[in-house]
Amino acid sequence: MRAMTVTQYGGHDVLKLQHLPTPTPGENDLLVEVVCAGMNPVDYKIRSAPRWGERKFPFILGYDVSGIVRGLGKSVAGFNVGDEVYASPNIGRDGSNAEFVCVDYRSAALKPKSIDHAHAAAIPLAVITAWESLHMHGRIETVAAGEHVLIHAGAGGVGHLAVQMARIHKCAVITTAGREDSIAFCKSLGVEHVIDYKNDDVVKRVAEITAGKLCPIVFDTVGGEVFNQSLRCVGFYGRVVTIVPGIPTDHINSLFAKSASVHLEYMGLATMFDAGPQRQGEILRKIASLVDAGKLKVTVSHRVKLEDLAEAHRLQETGRTIGKIVIDVKALS
Repeated sequence: MRAMTVTQYGGHDVLKLQHLPTPTPGENDLLVEVVCAGMNPVDYKIRSAPRWGERKFPFILGYDVSGIVRGLGKSVAGFNVGDEVYASPNIGRDGSNAEFVCVDYRSAALKPKSIDHAHAAAIPLAVITAWESLHMHGRIETVAAGEHVLIHAGAGGVGHLAVQMARIHKCAVITTAGREDSIAFCKSLGVEHVIDYKNDDVVKRVAEITAGKLCPIVFDTVGGEVFNQSLRCVGFYGRVVTIVPGIPTDHINSLFAKSASVHLEYMGLATMFDAGPQRQGEILRKIASLVDAGKLKVTVSHRVKLEDLAEAHRLQETGRTIGKIVIDVKALS
């Protein structure tokens, strides 16, 4: 099979198109013929340096996939050869930047019927991250209709799905953006309050919008100083959820006076450590229903061919993309 591989840790030049053996599905695996793969920041981060353990070169990135089932492990149930599926492959194994990938069937679902493979491939990692952050950590079901939820970077891959989820729960959404096009995009999603973080004081604006109550959930998708801002924007008994490692801890103690808490979300845990991968399959089935009902939409801003994967990495590293980048692996007639 054709596969874009990482030959050593480093820049874009370490990506090399090679021919490798098609993987053999393990006991719980679906062998998926990849139609499209999604791009996420984790791809270039793993390419650049060892993360979550050393890897044997060459290895394959790509942690979103939409494709067609071509083989079944002996313990697989609920799927058949020929099914169109979508999933987030195990971050500790070879990914979807190849013509075939193995995914744990428990973490996969039938792709939404109403969208093509490109848009389905843009969903899994980002939507699972957003769902676990808002539901499992943020307990969004306990937030009353009309209460304000702050989601940073609402035009990003995770952010643009998270703001839609919060609106489904009838929350009043506040988000941040820093360019005219990203601000306009957030408004097109129905976001009530878009704060221009380059020109406005985010903490002050959140206090004004919420009449001093601040937010029961603050979702940090950026990290660094944005995490510190998030601590100041969370209200009494609130939850700050972050998806960015290496959080600054200087101001954590400020949460004591609010009885607020910090939650760390790493969606790769479930499949890497066999820690409830079936939950991810359940999430993707729910999301497919929302997509097919027209309640949730994914935005694909760029599509590149597998052989041009380095360009996708360059785009992702700018931090200026709206929605998701998708890799076309298989040409469908």
